Amino acid sequence: MTPLAPIVEKHLPRIRALRRDLHAHPEPGFEEFETSEKIAAILGELPGFSVRRNVAVTGIVATLDAAKTGPCVALRADMDCLPIAEETGLPYASTKPGLMHACGHDGHTAALVGAALALHEIRDELKGPVKLIFQPAEEGRFGARRMIDEGALDEPAVAAIFGMHNEPQPELEFGRVALRSGPFYGGGAIFEITVTGAGGHAAMPQQVTDTILIASHIVTALQSIVSRNTDPLEALVVSVTQFHGGMAHNVIPETVVLGGTIRSLSPALLERAQERMRTIAESTAVVFGGSADVKFKPGYPVVVNDPGAAAYCAAVARDVAGANSVSDSFSPTLVSEDFAFYLHRKPGCFFKIGTRPPEIPVLPGLHHPRFNFNEDILPLAIAMHVELARRFADDWSSFSNT
Repeated sequence: MTPLAPIVEKHLPRIRALRRDLHAHPEPGFEEFETSEKIAAILGELPGFSVRRNVAVTGIVATLDAAKTGPCVALRADMDCLPIAEETGLPYASTKPGLMHACGHDGHTAALVGAALALHEIRDELKGPVKLIFQPAEEGRFGARRMIDEGALDEPAVAAIFGMHNEPQPELEFGRVALRSGPFYGGGAIFEITVTGAGGHAAMPQQVTDTILIASHIVTALQSIVSRNTDPLEALVVSVTQFHGGMAHNVIPETVVLGGTIRSLSPALLERAQERMRTIAESTAVVFGGSADVKFKPGYPVVVNDPGAAAYCAAVARDVAGANSVSDSFSPTLVSEDFAFYLHRKPGCFFKIGTRPPEIPVLPGLHHPRFNFNEDILPLAIAMHVELARRFADDWSSFSNT
C-alpha cells in the first residue's frame, strides 16, 4: 500500500487552515451554509467524487468511485456549532457572538476533508465505494436521522459506517484510540414537569397551594430513582436542569415548570425510569394539594457499536496508532450522540481519539467556552478515516460475522 504519512503531511497545512476558518465562522444546526460551501469547493477539485448537496438542508454526501463493485464504507463528520460565547482568546476565535465550535466539530469536519484529499490520491487501491457524510445538526436537532431519511446511506448502499469524536478528558491521553463493542454512548430523553396549584399572596400561604414547595419536593424525590430504584450496576442519570416559577417576591405562582434530562445505556431502564418519574411527580403533587403533568420528548438512542465493526476498527487503530495506543473496551459514557441513528440502520463503530497532551493534566472539556480542538491530532484522525476505508473491501468480510 502507498505510504500514507507523506500524503497526509502534504495536505496538513491546508486542513489546519480549514479547521481554523471553520472555527472562526461557526454555524448552528441546519444553518451550516458557509461550512457546506467550503467543503463542497474542496471536494469539487477531486475527480471521481460524486457530490450530493443540500441533504438535510446543508449536509453533503460525497461518494468516491461509486461504480466500484466492492462493499461501500461510510465515514461521517458533524458540522454544527453550539450556542456558547467563546472565551479562548484565540486569533481565530469565533467571529459570531454567542456561537462557538465548543465540541470539536470543526476538527471532525476538517479531518474528513483531509481524508477525502488523501483517499483521492490512493483511489486506485480502493476496491469499493467510499461515502463521506458531512452532517448538520448533531447538537440536539436530529441531523443524522434526517440525513438517513434523505438517503445518505443509499445508492450505493452502505455496508458499514464509522465515526470519530475527539476526547479532551483526562482519562484518554493524546493519540489514544478508544472504543468498545456494544453500548458506548448513552441514550436519553428530555422531560418537562408542570406543577399546578392555586397561587396567591406569599404572606398567606395557608390560602394557596405552594407550587414552589411541591416542585422542590419533586426535585428531591426524583433523585431516589437512581439511588433507590435502580440496580447500582446499571447506569442511569436523572438531572433536573431547569426550575421556572414566579415573577414577584410576594406571589406564590400558580404554575412551576421543571425541565431536565434522563440518560442510560439501556432502553429498558430508560422506560422504567420514565414511569417512575411520572409516578413520583404526580403523587408528590397530590400529597401537597396540587397536580403535576409530566411530558417526555425522546432524545437520541443508545450508541451501540456492532461487534464486528468494533473489532475491525480496533484492528485498524492498532496499525495506525500503535498496538499500545488502543483501548477496545473503554468505559461507556452517558453523553448522547446522534451517530446512534446510523448504527440502528447499519453495522458500524463510533470511536474516540484522545487529545489531551500528557504534560497537561486537565483541558477545558467539551461544551466549555474555553474549549479548543487540538489540531495536533489531525494526522491521526485523517489516517484513521483513510485506513478504515482503504482496507474495508478486503477485510470487512473477516469481521462482519463476528
